[in-house]
Amino acid sequence: MCPSRPQQADRSAAGIYRFGGFTLDAARGALRGPQGEEVALRPKSAEVLRHLAEHAGRLVPREALLQAVWPGVFVTDDSVTQCIAEIRRALGEAGAPLLRTLPKRGYLLAVEAPGAGDPVASLATGEGTVPPPDDRASVVVLPFANLGGDPEQEYFADGVVEDITTALSRIRWLCVIARNSAFTYKGRMADVRAVGRALGVRYVLEGSVRKAGGRVRITAQLVEAETRRHVWADRFDGDLADLFGLQDRVTESVASAVEPSVQLAEVERARRKPTTSLDAYDLYLRALPHVHATTREGSEAALALLRRAAALDPEFALAKALTAFTQANRYEQGWIGPGDREEGVRLAREAVACGHDDPMALALAGRTFGFLAQDHARTLAAAERALEINPNSAFVLGFAGWASNYLARPREAMTHFRRAIRLSPLDPERAYCLSGLAYAHLMVGGYEDALAAGLQAVREKPGRATQHRAVIAALHCLGRQDALAAAAAAYREAVPEGARVFADRVRALFSDQAFVALMIGALRAAGLPE
Repeated sequence: MCPSRPQQADRSAAGIYRFGGFTLDAARGALRGPQGEEVALRPKSAEVLRHLAEHAGRLVPREALLQAVWPGVFVTDDSVTQCIAEIRRALGEAGAPLLRTLPKRGYLLAVEAPGAGDPVASLATGEGTVPPPDDRASVVVLPFANLGGDPEQEYFADGVVEDITTALSRIRWLCVIARNSAFTYKGRMADVRAVGRALGVRYVLEGSVRKAGGRVRITAQLVEAETRRHVWADRFDGDLADLFGLQDRVTESVASAVEPSVQLAEVERARRKPTTSLDAYDLYLRALPHVHATTREGSEAALALLRRAAALDPEFALAKALTAFTQANRYEQGWIGPGDREEGVRLAREAVACGHDDPMALALAGRTFGFLAQDHARTLAAAERALEINPNSAFVLGFAGWASNYLARPREAMTHFRRAIRLSPLDPERAYCLSGLAYAHLMVGGYEDALAAGLQAVREKPGRATQHRAVIAALHCLGRQDALAAAAAAYREAVPEGARVFADRVRALFSDQAFVALMIGALRAAGLPE
């Protein structure tokens, strides 16, 4: 975890929000007027005001209010209208102009500029002192709001936050603010931009817990602090009887979703930066889209960026590991050049040496050991270490699945691939797991399942050789000779330099000799050249 950053805002009473002379006690749902008098509000109206106060100065769409105040319940738009009208009456003639309606767009609570002696208002309106860092991506997990108000559920909400913080801290390239700093915001309504500036983080993860009967609902959202842009959001429902099981499921799902979401956001951020301000990490981020493009030109562009990154920072394990991984991809596609294979293996070894506690570097390097050096012992060691450090990374799970395939452990591979797909269903590299799943099905004789997984992988990443080979093998085993020729033609068109049998490579990669014979026989039957 990163050390706590200095906080210069003096945070006073928790859960208090001041605007226009009014004071909202969010924890109690109570509103007091300028003279300290209590102003009556129905509970739902108080919740609407609370949500508007949490997003002070920002437009809140009607749909967002419905989801926040009546989650999972169908109510008409009139419910919001009645609450807004009651809030306006409560604010009176002087305070009503603070609540603005933007026709067909939503509502906005216009908060006054903070006074010098009003630290809570200052926190809520985004005044800060510490700029976000310009190096690693950084995130804080704020305490989740206990919307049900049941004190007995407070420990559960806090436990979820602590587990998520711990899980995210396993991602070596992500700076995670310590729990003690994050919990200074407990019970306090603060704008995410203010939090970002106060703690010096680029991303804020916030959420809520609500109990209803024997059920509990947890919502979570990841926000880019400075722009207030939503990067990711989800919700989770479960039984109170299995509270700790739900806590584990939420932790696993949030951690696995945040990793690729932050990385994609960081790639876009690097693209927006001027080329004169490039550093090693930005070069790495700029290389990622080229790696994922799966084209020869893309791989060459990625290598150029990654070599520059490693030259700037010789201890940058992730840059070296991704270079090695890119060379393994080029080998798979038939694009390998003189010295490329040797460079890939060398950089994989260097990446493991200086990144032995970085699960992503271990996964990238481990695949290289299997592909370029056929060193399955090192592949397995890297997989086991990466899983030990971060068992919630979809990429690490996908790599572990492929390691299991190489070592003739198809059932174990299926478990890893299915979990990776479940944890990150929208991952741009999902085809990597789908093709591995297809190979595992081929090993156990599940040819229809192999064909389905392979075809889906081809649809998602048509330029990658592995999934075409899985489809061809499945069709051959199913005796679908009519479709086999079409699949071989599609393979040649998509990967012209990689559409070959490569019998020696298949023998070197896979321990399962029956599968080796199956694959080589199918590729030859499809008419592919040696």
